[in-house]
Amino acid sequence: MKDIFLSAKEVNELKKTKQNIIIFDSSYFLPNTGINAIDEYNNEHIENAVFFDIDNISDPNDDLPHMFPTKDVFETHMQKLGLNNDDIVIIYDNSPLLSSARCWFLLRYFGHKEIFILSGGIKSWKENGFKTTNEVSNMSFGNFKATEENKNLLIKIEEMKNISDNKFFPILDARSFERFSGSGKEPRPNLESGHMPNSLNLPASKLLDKNGNLISKSDFKNLINDLNLNENEKVITTCGSGVSACVIALSYYRIGNEDIPVYDGSWSEWASKNMKINKL
Repeated sequence: MKDIFLSAKEVNELKKTKQNIIIFDSSYFLPNTGINAIDEYNNEHIENAVFFDIDNISDPNDDLPHMFPTKDVFETHMQKLGLNNDDIVIIYDNSPLLSSARCWFLLRYFGHKEIFILSGGIKSWKENGFKTTNEVSNMSFGNFKATEENKNLLIKIEEMKNISDNKFFPILDARSFERFSGSGKEPRPNLESGHMPNSLNLPASKLLDKNGNLISKSDFKNLINDLNLNENEKVITTCGSGVSACVIALSYYRIGNEDIPVYDGSWSEWASKNMKINKL
């Protein structure tokens, strides 16, 4: 399986040699950071990159943050961004990586094939001497059509409760230990911290190195083994709102376990629906 991560130099070379390239800036920041991703994009982005707004590319009828859109809604958004079915997609962020993983997961869910992530995000791009801009490109309307809808990659709350109650599959929570244990606050107001019964904590921060890249495959396998899990078994991933859970899914994908599902509503839904909450 080819690596989905490309270096800044590889991305720059593709930009020069390929016509069917589209670059998505998928940066996203939690509400408590005070950082606005759109403002960050408008201030600085890779030339010709278009902003992939995780909050906007979502289900408009759901009050939960950035829930998965329907097939038609996703197609419309992608066409407006200029995406064609034969395009090579390169994703980056300034998060680091968390929202790129969510963007990758969305595109894969709806069947797009050529998806890559800029290793190290915009930070790596600049460190390698490549230029950024604040000019926003005018994109032509794309012809993207979802070729599939991989519903096995998404878990709904009813199924999640059943899995939690009956221990059908291991549940991996990508939030910090403080939030998982109940000792820390949630970034969203009026949400109690803690965790689902029978879930395990695997913070997304443990999956990233100091440069915002995924840790090595062997290091990830060691983390899985430390949790007494088989790297080839099915697990369910969750987090605060379905973003950092995608980092766990992406990490599994890299070691060949490609169809790890995400509980889309994650803690934002679970903790707001009077579900059972455990604390350490």
